[in-house]
Amino acid sequence: MRTLPLHLSSAVLVVGSLCLAGCPGRSGSSTAPTPKEYVDPDGPRRPAIEAQVKPFLDHEIVKGIVVGIYDGGRREIYGFGKGPNNQPPNGKTLFELGPVSTIYTSLLLADAVQRREVALDKPVAELLPPGVTVPTFQKKAITLGALALHVSGLPPIPPSVAAKLDKPDRFGDYTEDRLYADLVHTQLRYEPGTRLIESTFGSGLLGFVLGRKIGTGFRAALAQRVLRPLGTTDTFIDAPPADAASRRAKGTNDDLVEQPLWTWGVLAGGGGLVSDAQDLLSLVDAEIDAAGGSKAPLRPAMRLTQESQLDGNGANLALGWRIDGFGRYFRNGNTAGFHAFVSFDVKSRRGVVVLANTSVSILDRLAANVYKVLEGAAVDPIEFPSADQLVALAGNYDLAGTKVQVLVNNKRLYVDGEGVRQRLVPMTPTEFWIEELPAVVVFEKGEGDTKDKFVRMVIAVGGQRINAVRTD
Repeated sequence: MRTLPLHLSSAVLVVGSLCLAGCPGRSGSSTAPTPKEYVDPDGPRRPAIEAQVKPFLDHEIVKGIVVGIYDGGRREIYGFGKGPNNQPPNGKTLFELGPVSTIYTSLLLADAVQRREVALDKPVAELLPPGVTVPTFQKKAITLGALALHVSGLPPIPPSVAAKLDKPDRFGDYTEDRLYADLVHTQLRYEPGTRLIESTFGSGLLGFVLGRKIGTGFRAALAQRVLRPLGTTDTFIDAPPADAASRRAKGTNDDLVEQPLWTWGVLAGGGGLVSDAQDLLSLVDAEIDAAGGSKAPLRPAMRLTQESQLDGNGANLALGWRIDGFGRYFRNGNTAGFHAFVSFDVKSRRGVVVLANTSVSILDRLAANVYKVLEGAAVDPIEFPSADQLVALAGNYDLAGTKVQVLVNNKRLYVDGEGVRQRLVPMTPTEFWIEELPAVVVFEKGEGDTKDKFVRMVIAVGGQRINAVRTD
């Protein structure tokens, strides 16, 4: 298979930096045994997993969370915090998957490639109605493979959606006509195949054109060719049927304020799936089985999606997956109220699933520690700031002439400037994350007489470093 340029690898490293840093893989058998499931919450690793999750709950970073682990065929699922009816979520609790949905969209693509219905290098324009304009860059066309790898050059979201980001259900009324209009009004900033840009626009377009080519539409094609062969009976697009609706969690933002559930129009392939930890562990089991050479349904297509696409070692891209520097496959992402993460390691035959009803990206940091738990290693939980440490950061700051305040409210830290308040989600005692921007905020102490006092707040956003000097 044709690989992409090596210079994309640095972008992959950035995408995966929060996820699996410091988690080397190890060798192991490639033959998948019959899975054995523990009924949560009584599995043997619950105390170790709970110790890793507890700081996120204690510091009000997440409302509810489910951690699923896979170890050589054995599965364990543990739920913590609050899910439906304010009870702890479990392996059957349904969460929005957001960008994790693209794993399944890419599987549909791989299946169509192996049926010789399409090819990875097929231009997208050839699968759309005559007269529909697809943007190009210096006459280079967007291909199906570029959409699956998020290297198409398309922006993260369509122009018409970007213009109305305050709309609660931003993709719910997205129609075929809007898609065609957005393609006409989009200009590519980069040549397809040269730069990684996470794009719901692109992956949603991929699902749409595959549905057109197959002839049934994306939803029906995905159900028939991917979900049914996998036996994932609790994975749906948009909304589950009535008998499963009570298992669906309500989502919250990074300040734990409830958010509306999302529905999806023709861009469902970019983020429209809803699923649970049991189904995602079944996906992990199938992926590891496929890597071992299995001929079971969809396994050949899975092997195609697992092929690395960069012409170099280290962090890499696959179809729908990212590959970290140690060879682990992963996919992650947010919706307005949820975060999802799924990963597997072919060499050690282990996997991790994290599902949360809070939209906060730093939850991916759990994965590294959960893998260490699977290895039997002693691992300290992530340390977050105490109440006293938060108070020491509060004060008045000057941000390029704009007065801003850092405020403490119980266990949470906020930055308030000109009436706009953002939560600072802790990463370490002095490093914080602003989910909406996104940005990293670091508090720094001074020198000499101020060596024991925090004197500045450094904001890293969009490749820029901005200093805010403390004024009190």
